[in-house]
Amino acid sequence: MPDNIIPIEEHIKDIQEITIAIDTWDDIFSDFDPSPLEQRILSEDFLLELKKRYRETPRGSYMITIYAPVFLKDDASEHIVIKRLKQYFKLRHLAIEKEISRSIQKGFLFIVVGTIFLGFLTLLAYFKLVSVLGIELLGIVLMPLGWFGIWEGFSRIIEPSPLIKQDLEVFGKLAKAIFKFKYAGQGYSESSLFGSNKNSD
Repeated sequence: MPDNIIPIEEHIKDIQEITIAIDTWDDIFSDFDPSPLEQRILSEDFLLELKKRYRETPRGSYMITIYAPVFLKDDASEHIVIKRLKQYFKLRHLAIEKEISRSIQKGFLFIVVGTIFLGFLTLLAYFKLVSVLGIELLGIVLMPLGWFGIWEGFSRIIEPSPLIKQDLEVFGKLAKAIFKFKYAGQGYSESSLFGSNKNSD
């Protein structure tokens, strides 16, 4: 067997299933928003619950099964819900990537400013441009600022905020997850199972 081919048993074992139950579409979308499903705001409670379930099993790929009462069964609505969820997670993932990029840019700026402060203080002392007392007084301000800028800058570049890093991983995994519906007293809905891939773009 080629090295890049994974046995199907291993692939299935690596898929984590997240199950969540809803009673109405208002459990997924905000019940304060009367817009059609294509435009309604997603429910914060639903999104928080998904993130909580993810953190309980953060390994592998994900299959998210939404259990719903049979009267909600509707192929068009399923496709809209899946598309909206996947779009949301993709957009959040991209937004966090941009946030991390901005944080790294600020990190470089901190390092540059901190280096300028320390360099300026060093030049004053080396060339004796001001009195010893003046250098000591400036050092009280410039030295802490300089070292703070350098350390804070490296901190932002090397290790982003743990919460931001965690959200990046959460939304990245959920954006790639397979979504499907299962209804009370029925098997899995084939339309949503295959529709999750059709609507992922």
